[in-house]
Amino acid sequence: MPPARRGRPTSLGDEAADPWPRVERGQLAAWLLKMWRLYGHDDILTIRQMAAAVRTPPVDNATVSRWENSRATVPVSALRRYERLFGLPPGELVAVVTALGRDRPVGRRTAPPGAELLGKCLDRAPVSAAEWADLTVSLTQPRRRLARPVWDTLVHRLLTEMCLSVGWRYLLRLSALQRVHRHPEGGAALVAATEEFVTEPACQLIIDQIALLAANPTPAASRRLFRLLCEPRNDAEQLGALFAWAARPPRAPDMVRRLEAVVRELRAGASTAPPVREAASDVVAALFRHRPSRPGARSAPLGKAGEAAFGALHGALTRAQIRHHDDDVLGPRILRQALASTDSDLRILTVNVLHASPFRGILADTVASLLSSGRTRTGSPIHRVLVDLQGSLGEARHRPVVENLVRRDTARDAAAVALAHLPGRTDLRLWHHVLTAQPTGARTQRAVLYAVGMKGDRDGLRLLRAHAPLVRARANWWLRLPAEASAGAAL
Repeated sequence: MPPARRGRPTSLGDEAADPWPRVERGQLAAWLLKMWRLYGHDDILTIRQMAAAVRTPPVDNATVSRWENSRATVPVSALRRYERLFGLPPGELVAVVTALGRDRPVGRRTAPPGAELLGKCLDRAPVSAAEWADLTVSLTQPRRRLARPVWDTLVHRLLTEMCLSVGWRYLLRLSALQRVHRHPEGGAALVAATEEFVTEPACQLIIDQIALLAANPTPAASRRLFRLLCEPRNDAEQLGALFAWAARPPRAPDMVRRLEAVVRELRAGASTAPPVREAASDVVAALFRHRPSRPGARSAPLGKAGEAAFGALHGALTRAQIRHHDDDVLGPRILRQALASTDSDLRILTVNVLHASPFRGILADTVASLLSSGRTRTGSPIHRVLVDLQGSLGEARHRPVVENLVRRDTARDAAAVALAHLPGRTDLRLWHHVLTAQPTGARTQRAVLYAVGMKGDRDGLRLLRAHAPLVRARANWWLRLPAEASAGAAL
């Protein structure tokens, strides 16, 4: 006799048009909460037990069921209870679930005490992502006033730390900055700080700051994005503007027409760089999703090698889920979306959902096995996807697998970027080998610089300054960053 289903099935939406339909943001959040209830402990928690565990705010069985079917938004206080119950880092579920809500920044409904925290953020002490989220909730209350020099100091530090963060810590700081962008005084200071980053020739981290301008409701921010899109000094500026418009397309008809004309020209241009062309396609898709027909982005074909990788990941997920409940209908669709969604913003959020799930470890081990077994051709599209996925899901024990790929010409750049996002550090001798064993181009040197800089590895940065003349000025920029920014970004 098959086991009884516990609770209502997860809402799936319309599957008629596609065997692998898009998993929407609300469904992703619902799946994540349900998986923690089923697999967060040695034994299953029933919906009744989960409702009893979430004491603030008090909830009943029906409320938990609505959360798990994407029928209701989960309050931040309840997400924090989930984190404590399952031993998760403070802020991880809050960051991922509220990022899926897009327009609901992380934070409490009421402001937390902010005086002591403000002093800490203005000092040189490391500040965690959760503390930044709490502080911005406090500072953006309607009656709170703050001097402009204080805003300038705070947003510059928070902007730097966001760029140095990865995963859910990045999402939490991103949400905090989105909140500041909506505040008149804080938003003005944040626009000025963004301009500082963008106009610094040696700065390697400008895409995210530009993309953040999408959260600023002022017409001046929109005009700035159009200028960066149409008159960029480099691809990074143009990418940042494209990411901004993909996240929040304009609503005014005349702006939509202008934007669509520009991005279609970029997408069709023979000289357009591949990342810019891909981002332009994302903007076109976003514009269509905001029209009545709404042809939502789906997953692209994976090919033979990609299907084999998907099969291995799906098999690992199924084996991890065998204890407690029947087939997970959303799981395989979420995996496919993480590998091949044609909406890059949704694909990144889906990977963050997998990272925050109980299955992160087994999925990271499976990706490491695929990369080290040679079953996917080095440098192929699916191999690059798997390297990127390893950087997002992996732990320190997976670094050797990616470090081996750094020694291969066809995988070097992607592997270096993945190492920037993995916990731990790479031995200086490997970077010395990469830089001196054979000539390396500017793209590889920039990838290595990013990997070294994101770790705050000052010895590695000095090595790059000595052996990589193409990125010497940018290495100096990384060395000028305050030490507390790197320390805080990891918290």
